[in-house]
Amino acid sequence: MENSAVISSKGQLVIPAKLRKEFGWKAGVRVVFKKQGTGLLIESGSYEAVLALRGKYAGLPLEADLAESRRLDEQKGEKKLEALYKGLRP
Repeated sequence: MENSAVISSKGQLVIPAKLRKEFGWKAGVRVVFKKQGTGLLIESGSYEAVLALRGKYAGLPLEADLAESRRLDEQKGEKKLEALYKGLRP
């Protein structure tokens, strides 16, 4: 059975729910569009992005930097919540 969709006036395309569920695609997932013959191939984009960085940024601690950045963001968020909570106390 084929799935179909209509392109909106803004160029937006809704991927049928059955296919999104099958591929595990949720809101915010990045996809890559590739021309293939007379058609269009849609693939998950995260792996492609990592492969594109492989040679140019080989050896850099990108994963560690990202983990540290996330940890610092979480700490900032916790401090903001603590300050907000203290401000609400009588």
